[in-house]
Amino acid sequence: MRFPKPFNQTNLIKLAIFIGRITPRNIGLVLAAFVGTILGSLKGSPNVQAIRANQWVIHNQKLNKKQLSTLPRVVFRSASKCFFDYFYFLSRSEQLEKIVRFSPEAEATIKRIAENKPCVVVCPHLSNFDLMGSALALRKVNVQVLSYPNPVASYKLQNQLRESLGFLVTPMNLDAFRQARKRLAQGGSILTGLDRPLEQGSHEKYQPNFFSYPCHLPVAYVRMALEANAPVFVFAAVYKPDGLYYLEGSQAIWMEPKADLESEILGNAHKVLAVAEDLIKKYPQQWAMFYPVWPQFLGV
Repeated sequence: MRFPKPFNQTNLIKLAIFIGRITPRNIGLVLAAFVGTILGSLKGSPNVQAIRANQWVIHNQKLNKKQLSTLPRVVFRSASKCFFDYFYFLSRSEQLEKIVRFSPEAEATIKRIAENKPCVVVCPHLSNFDLMGSALALRKVNVQVLSYPNPVASYKLQNQLRESLGFLVTPMNLDAFRQARKRLAQGGSILTGLDRPLEQGSHEKYQPNFFSYPCHLPVAYVRMALEANAPVFVFAAVYKPDGLYYLEGSQAIWMEPKADLESEILGNAHKVLAVAEDLIKKYPQQWAMFYPVWPQFLGV
């Protein structure tokens, strides 16, 4: 989540950690919802504009003006509450098992990882994905996390928090990819995001279709899975009306080699992204994507 320019993001994260330690959860969630509503109401904010554009696409361009104005507030409220919960349970990890559940598919993937069978796990930014990372760390799930390339100071701090849980976190670059390939070849597993667009200048050669429109999403996981003959699994954290977080997992998605490299990359990426699309359609208000996946729709 990006904040308005007057705020220092690194200091805000440190403040959030402190608030999470001292604030009762019921009070913290109310406060987070209030802050989220304010942030989601800032029509000139790049975050709000990105949410409008993203939600416009995933709702098949059928939202009216009221819905387009309301959804950023709803998404920000959801993300802010997740943000608070992450920092609240960061210092209370022993309580996580009370609020986190794993689907049978996720359990099967965790078992496969524990058996040292290579897995490529990819995650859309639904609900509280960092909290789920904490829950996976408690289960001692051993994966290399490929994080966003060229992280700014605040994102480096978030990566440090992930490393404190026991994960190996490597921002995406050539060295990280080599390390990931070696890990997969030795039976290890990797985890990475799949729906945050790459910045200008860092674009992949191939632009897969996502919700029927081409976009600059990472697709390197396809080649790594093919080389290691490893299945891809989609993991997504979701929040349900019973007040619990659930880790949804997909069945194994096997990459299919093709004679044409472009068809191989895009065809396999589309199989994975189709699973992510179904999850996002199911929980659209929890899709915490604050960057424009389809910049051509900014301004709707």
